[in-house]
Amino acid sequence: MKTSCTASSTSAKLTRLPQKEDTTPATTSTLDALAREHPHVRRAVTVIAQLFNDALPADPVSIDTFLTTHLCADRNELFVQVMSINPASRIAAGLVLGDLIENDSPATGPDEDDAPPRWAERSVGDDEFSVPADISLAFTPDNPFGSGPLVISSLLSDANSRATISLYAPNELRGMVSRAVVELRRRIDSRNPLRGRVLSVSVVYNEISLSAAPAPSTTRADIAIPDSVWREVDLSISAVTSRHEILTAAGMSTSRGLLLAGRPGVGKTAIARTIAAELLGDFTVVIVESAAVMAKLGSVYAMADVLGPLVVILDDVDLYVRRRGDGDDSALGALLSALDGATAHDRVLTIATTNDPRALDGAATRAARFDSVIELNPPDDAAAEAILSGVLARIGALDVDVARVVAALPRDRSGADVSELVRRAILVDGAELTTATLLSVIGLRAHEAALPTGTYL
Repeated sequence: MKTSCTASSTSAKLTRLPQKEDTTPATTSTLDALAREHPHVRRAVTVIAQLFNDALPADPVSIDTFLTTHLCADRNELFVQVMSINPASRIAAGLVLGDLIENDSPATGPDEDDAPPRWAERSVGDDEFSVPADISLAFTPDNPFGSGPLVISSLLSDANSRATISLYAPNELRGMVSRAVVELRRRIDSRNPLRGRVLSVSVVYNEISLSAAPAPSTTRADIAIPDSVWREVDLSISAVTSRHEILTAAGMSTSRGLLLAGRPGVGKTAIARTIAAELLGDFTVVIVESAAVMAKLGSVYAMADVLGPLVVILDDVDLYVRRRGDGDDSALGALLSALDGATAHDRVLTIATTNDPRALDGAATRAARFDSVIELNPPDDAAAEAILSGVLARIGALDVDVARVVAALPRDRSGADVSELVRRAILVDGAELTTATLLSVIGLRAHEAALPTGTYL
C-alpha cells in the first residue's frame, strides 16, 4: 500500500513572527537549545518573546504533523494501539527499536510530547548500549510487519514514569497493527539483556529502578549448616525446577516461599546467595531493597512475565514488616498482597530472611506465602570448626589448633563471628596466623562488634 501524501522533512522549520522594527535574529545555537526543551517551556518562551515583540522560531515538527505527513490523515482519524512496557523491558525495547532503525531506515521524528528524538545510554554489567528512547519512526510505503504505512512512537527514557510504545496506522490497517504489536512484544522478550542476571531493585522517584549486581560466588561448601536444612531448601528449589511440570499438571502453583530465620551471622544471607548462584542463568535473580518491598513488590513479581523464572530475595523483612498494630500496617499489607500475587506467576522462588520471625505477622508465614520456615541456630562445635578450618585453608594457615580455638569461643558465637576472628587476627599478625594470636583476639573479645562505653549516637 503506497501513501498518497507527499513526505516532508522531519527537521524543524523556522519562521519569524511579524516585526515592527529590525531585530537581531535568534542564533542557530539558541534555536537548537530551544528545540530540545519541553513543549510547555517552548510555549512559555514564545509568549514572553511576543510580549517583547521578538522573533522566534515556530515549534519544531510536532507528532501531529509527523503523523499527518507520513500516514496521510489527522491523528484523530488514525488507529492507535499502545503497548505498556515493563520496567524490566525498557532496555530491550530500545534495542529492538535500534534494530528497526538500522535494518529498515525509517524517517525519524519527535516523540509523543513533541520533543526531538532522544537516545539513552544504558549499561548492564560490563555491556554498554546506546538505544533510542523517546522517538517516532515512520515506515512507508510498507513496514517490517506487513503492508501499509506505520508509525511507531516510543517513550522509554527514565524521565517517563510509564514507558509506552504507540503504533499508529490508517483505520483499515487495524489487523496489521495488532500483528505488529504481537511481533514487537516477541522481539522485546527475546532481546532482553537482563534475563538470567543478578538484578538489584530499588525505587527512584517512586518508580522501579533496575541495576545489574555481581553474581554471587558462595557455595554449599562455604556454609556449615545441618544437612536437614539443605534438604528443606532443596524441597523448595524442586518446586521451581525438577518438579514444576508435575505441579503444573496437577493444577498447583509452581511458586514457593522460603523464610530463613535466625540471629545475625548464622548464614541466612549466605544460604540465599548460594541458592541464587546455583539457579543463576536459568533464573533471573532479583535482590529487592526495602523501599521497593514496601512500595513496588507487586511490580517486581510482574517481571516474571518478561524475565522468565525468578529468584526473589528479600533481606531482613522484620525490619520493615511488623505485626499488625505495631506501627504502620501498609508495608505488611503490601507484602501480603504481593506474596499472594506471586502464586499467579510460574516458577518464582521467594527467599526472605528475618532476624526475628516472631516479629512477623502470622498472615505472612502461612502456607502459600512462605511455605517453609527454617530457623537457623548458631553453629555447634563441629560446624564452627568446619567454618574456621575453611577460612584458615584459604590463607594457608594450616598449623592452627582449630579445636582449641573453637573451645575458647563463646557458646553463642555465630559463623560471622568465626570469620571476623580470623580477619581481626590477620590485621594483628598478617597471614602467619598462630593459635596464640587467635586465642589472644578471643580473650580480648575483639572479634565481637560492640560500641565503646560512653559512645552516644
